[in-house]
Amino acid sequence: MPEYRPLPSERTDEYRRFLRYAFRPEAGPELDKDDGPDLGDRRGLFEGDDLLCVCKHHWFTARVRGEWHGVAGLSAVASPPENRRRGLVARMLAESLSEYREKGVVFSALWPFDYGFYRRYGWGTVTKYTKYETTPDALALDTEPTGEFRRLDADDWELLGPVLDAHGERYALTLDRTEEWWRHRVFEGWLKDPYVYAWMRDGEARGYIVYTVQEDGDDKQFRVWELAHVDDEAYRHLLRFVQYHDSQVERVRLYEPENAALLDVVDDPREVDCEIRTGPMFRLVDVSRALERLSYPDGADGRIVLRVSDPLAEWNEGTFELVTGDAVRCERTDADPDVTTDVNTLSQLVAGYHSVEDAERFGGLVVETPRVSNRLATLFPKRDVFLREGF
Repeated sequence: MPEYRPLPSERTDEYRRFLRYAFRPEAGPELDKDDGPDLGDRRGLFEGDDLLCVCKHHWFTARVRGEWHGVAGLSAVASPPENRRRGLVARMLAESLSEYREKGVVFSALWPFDYGFYRRYGWGTVTKYTKYETTPDALALDTEPTGEFRRLDADDWELLGPVLDAHGERYALTLDRTEEWWRHRVFEGWLKDPYVYAWMRDGEARGYIVYTVQEDGDDKQFRVWELAHVDDEAYRHLLRFVQYHDSQVERVRLYEPENAALLDVVDDPREVDCEIRTGPMFRLVDVSRALERLSYPDGADGRIVLRVSDPLAEWNEGTFELVTGDAVRCERTDADPDVTTDVNTLSQLVAGYHSVEDAERFGGLVVETPRVSNRLATLFPKRDVFLREGF
């Protein structure tokens, strides 16, 4: 029986070879001298001393339903071709969920290589984002220059925390970044480090931008990896900063939340190409504990019985009674369900990605007792979700 356990440091090169073949096979078998910052905890599935497949866990704190909760970030899932189609990755995913549960972490997120693959194991899509492409001149706004732009380095990371907090209050699943994450995943890049600039006013950072300049065929492209701002004024000044590069680059690419205001801000929205894309996936690790820990809106007192199916975590399979009010509890019950759902859809509902109506239309939610539909909608109102981190 394969064994799941931490990957010792002396197996680092083997781990890197697994990842290189899984995600960059065109680069060939030779390892790079520097693959970028190595954050997170490595795990592997072993048969004796033979490494079969690998993954990595990040331990985040994220805003879920307005409160901070631990979220396990699953990444670097890789298996060499000789070990595929044997159910090994599924076993490793199940063991990962067990580890999260043992550590008291009741939520998990990941960036999928294939949405159908992870949907099969209980994760659900929870983020859409917009990819914009335009020219610097299209960002020439009627904004009077004020404040100042300041280039920052990693030692300035504390300046940016309040900006991200203010910007992130609008979005569920915003992370509470650690110093290590700021230094090694914002100010450092995988292949090259980005530029980081802040727009300052009265000595305070009001917005910041993280970007690189890339060769794009015969052109150069200003590629914005992150843009955060405390208000619309700061947003306009950051766009002004990008426009100032019109003598250096031909194109601009930005990644922003699905509901970003760029098309409403520019003079001619037809000069901006935009494409909606799907982002990370999310799942409940432990249904009962997760629903007990959430904060619910005032006036959401009552009882709902949910029948949940989960293909990977047997402790989530069954029927649960959720009681909300002065005290919240979620326990197993033999009562008939008011609602049946798969864990994927319930996870999307908890994150705020789907409303109850959308969960019925697009997901696996079935309201068996019509009178609870409004109460369920009160418990889980739709939210703007934007998990921006790459991991």
